[in-house]
Amino acid sequence: MKSIKAIAAAIVVSTSASVYADPMIIQEWSFINEAGFANFTATNKPANATNEPTLSGDSADGGTSILSGGSLPDNLCWGDPVGNSTQQSCLSINSQVTSESTQSWNENGVFEDINDGAPQGNVQTVAIDGDYTGAFKQGTAIRHENFPITGQFLDTVTIQDGLRLQATMPEGLQVNAPELSFLVDFWETPNRGVEGDGTCPFGPTAGTPGSVNEKGCSDLFQVIGFEGGASGLNILAAGPDFIDFSVKFKVTGVDASMYHRDYELITRLSGLDVAFDGLGFATSERGVNVLNAEFAVRAIDAPEPSTLAIFAASLLALSGFTRRKAK
Repeated sequence: MKSIKAIAAAIVVSTSASVYADPMIIQEWSFINEAGFANFTATNKPANATNEPTLSGDSADGGTSILSGGSLPDNLCWGDPVGNSTQQSCLSINSQVTSESTQSWNENGVFEDINDGAPQGNVQTVAIDGDYTGAFKQGTAIRHENFPITGQFLDTVTIQDGLRLQATMPEGLQVNAPELSFLVDFWETPNRGVEGDGTCPFGPTAGTPGSVNEKGCSDLFQVIGFEGGASGLNILAAGPDFIDFSVKFKVTGVDASMYHRDYELITRLSGLDVAFDGLGFATSERGVNVLNAEFAVRAIDAPEPSTLAIFAASLLALSGFTRRKAK
């Protein structure tokens, strides 16, 4: 009888402790989002080429960088302008973006207000399994100025992207979300098609009104790393003009019995036609293209070490009672 009472007591302690130890989700974060170009590769420079690709700019805007390797260039231009044009093809990133930012690029690459001119505000954490689509905050965006060029072409470019979160409660808690490194495989397609017959690698034939190929075959870039593996990226959803992916992170430096520590960073890339079966994008010729990036933070369900320890202790106690009863 005493053994039965002891077992019941152990179960009660285990159950009640797990109930009262339910940790609080960290609800709100201010943030800094920074991105830049880590490196690139280009075709061997043809004999008649004038320009080599050039990097410029500062991802930290002259301030303190949050990237692990320090600030990076946020502008990359390449190619020789065609005819009387002076325009190269360029990739640019509007870095840094913070919770205090008031503007971002619109679809034409022009800065416009994102919150009626007021700061966009802090990130609000989405509950476990909650709908994240209404919780996005504006992050860095990429602009592709796509113009006809000759000479040396861009082949690949690596984009380094970092996010620093500062919790409003507990005060002073600072978290760096996993720094993401994206290898972009860039395809500078011939405007009249690979065979010169107007057939484009993506979409309808060159010159089709209202299409991404209206002014010539669109250029393409594939983002290497969306398929997971070592990167830990997980595609959540995709459509004709957006891709949602997530990466998990754990908050350290807090009491696990008080604060929930497991979250995911969800990023939405949007604004361009999705290509490569949902792993890349197409950019139209003779104009400016903007790939917008927004992000949200969502709590994820994970067992807390404190709760596991309580159950482990209870199981050990039950094991001891069982052994004594057997004797």
